[in-house]
Amino acid sequence: MTKNFLAYLLFSILIVIILVIGYEEIKYYFDANPFINGIILLTLIIGFLLYSFKIFTLSSEFRFMNSVAFGKLKLNDSSLNNYPITKSIANNLGITTTNKSITKTLDEILDDLLSTVESGSDISKYLINLAIFLGLIGTFYGLLLTIGSVSNVIDSLSIEEQDFGAFFNNLKDGLKSPLSGMTIAFSSSLFGLVTSLILGLYEIITRGIKQNYYEFCENQIRLFYRSSPNTNKFNQNSDSTNFSQNIVSKLDDLVDGIKNSNDDLRKEVITELKSVSKSIKDLDKK
Repeated sequence: MTKNFLAYLLFSILIVIILVIGYEEIKYYFDANPFINGIILLTLIIGFLLYSFKIFTLSSEFRFMNSVAFGKLKLNDSSLNNYPITKSIANNLGITTTNKSITKTLDEILDDLLSTVESGSDISKYLINLAIFLGLIGTFYGLLLTIGSVSNVIDSLSIEEQDFGAFFNNLKDGLKSPLSGMTIAFSSSLFGLVTSLILGLYEIITRGIKQNYYEFCENQIRLFYRSSPNTNKFNQNSDSTNFSQNIVSKLDDLVDGIKNSNDDLRKEVITELKSVSKSIKDLDKK
């Protein structure tokens, strides 16, 4: 997890260096279509903030969980207030002052942890695709402007004009608008693809941090769950409940058998009653 966090820092620093070095060129292409490019830049900022928040949150939770696991800190409600994921795990394991019993199975606790860790993934992936779509919108918008400008240039040209110097000057001035439209088109594509690339790399880094954090918490939860005396009581209660449900199911089968009884079925009913009687006796012994 530390390696992924360092990769996040190094990648962020690299992006800042590129922005500082190429600021003038980036600003020039940005000004070609400030509206759509501004939306793409806003998408990049929102995605960066979401990934940064997730990375710092999981890193903070990991450090706290790691210190708790090795007994360096006392686990109390006040220390858990700033760590909601660890607090949820502690409540599910029944090791807080407000909750001292386990009410969920191991699979349910791990499912809750996984859903919490993966929260926000859909928004992050949507932003990656949104950057590409915004770039395509800017591209088509620029191409439409280019086509319209070329049409205007062609309409303004006249073969009957005798002054070829004026003719080429008009052609040169007319081509400025199509070239401006092409700049709009390709600048938006460039900003969209670069933004998608940056957010995609942040997604890979964040996914690695999520995986490492989940595996670490899973190991700690499994170790505690197996060694906790509260877990044994919870499992015994679950076994008793399942056993009772089996008895009820057998009784329902017996009632159906009696309603449609004949000689052969009665023998089967008697056999089932003996089985149920034995099961009840075993339950009383427990």
